[in-house]
Amino acid sequence: MSTDDLSQILEKYGRPSPSPSESVLLEYVGLEWVDGENKASFNYEADARIYDSGKKLTLFYKRNAEDPDAIENRLLESDSIEGDAWDALYAALPDITHFYPTVTRVTLQTIDGKLTRTVTEDTDEIRHYLSVPQNLSHIPTVPITELEKMEGFLGMDVDCVRCQGETYAFKQTGEDAEGTLRELTILDKLSSSPSIIPLKAIIVDEDRLIRGFIMPFMLPGDIENIFRSIERDRGSVDSSNATSVFDWSVKHAWARQISRGVADLHNISAYNGDIKLQNILLTPTGEAKLIDFLPMGISDDFAAPEVLEESKNPHHSNLDSLLTAPADVYSLGLVLWAIAEEKWRVERPPVWRNSRIPQWYIELVERCVVLNPEARPSIREICSCLDRET
Repeated sequence: MSTDDLSQILEKYGRPSPSPSESVLLEYVGLEWVDGENKASFNYEADARIYDSGKKLTLFYKRNAEDPDAIENRLLESDSIEGDAWDALYAALPDITHFYPTVTRVTLQTIDGKLTRTVTEDTDEIRHYLSVPQNLSHIPTVPITELEKMEGFLGMDVDCVRCQGETYAFKQTGEDAEGTLRELTILDKLSSSPSIIPLKAIIVDEDRLIRGFIMPFMLPGDIENIFRSIERDRGSVDSSNATSVFDWSVKHAWARQISRGVADLHNISAYNGDIKLQNILLTPTGEAKLIDFLPMGISDDFAAPEVLEESKNPHHSNLDSLLTAPADVYSLGLVLWAIAEEKWRVERPPVWRNSRIPQWYIELVERCVVLNPEARPSIREICSCLDRET
């Protein structure tokens, strides 16, 4: 498969080009849902293209057991949560006589058949940022005011932005500011790795505090997105009889590039913990790059069985202790299977339908996904095998 052919396929099945954001009076940002409680986040009177403009609002409501017809219950059961939450907050705007400089929270509660709205400061949503440490001071910094937000959802706390005439992915500092520093340190140490997404700049606010960092924007998107698009395009065609979209040479190259990225991580004693198709981006020319070295949780589909078992332990709270080389190898094995079969849904154990997949590759994947962590190959063995075979 030529580079031009591969680029055309990625253009066909990749995500659409981003467009500039449009300003609105009330911009929906996102929703958190936990055990019958919802919190919707909004920006009010903000320029949607500019960060830190306008006022931050949250709308909080929870299930009302005393009044089955309460608006809170209707919102929780709505099929259009974004739109209905927007309507509910818009209706509450006249009741907000004071906006907090941080985050203003509006709590909805129906009492004796009457809807009440309580306005408070949402201290849970106030984020604390850190300054650039000395070991990262050599990395270029860009003021957040120079970023222009674009349309298009890239991921949790990840936006598409324009900066100095170029398009980037902007990963914002979330609740774990220390975690952002750890991820920046990993990206800096692996800046020479061709299989790791390159770090372009640290984004800072007017106080020179870290608000996140920018990376190249990869238009094709992640491999899961590509495989989902292929499945939609195939429609009802039996995937076991479908012709592969990508040549084996392309899949083999992806397997090598991804494995080398994992090897580079392990060489600095860093473990991903969340190796999955969503965390592998493709360049317009079809090269694979690993992203996201700050997992906020475990992805059940790709996690090793020992990680899944321990993560469900109610007494376990330290995610870092679950990150090991054998666990990464297991996840990598499932990724290698998914690439070979052009599948975005994981099957355990892997089921092989494509008769053109070499036997040596099947045996390598099967070794990666054995239940005993100590019996799995090292990443060095995996890379050696992929480099040796064709």
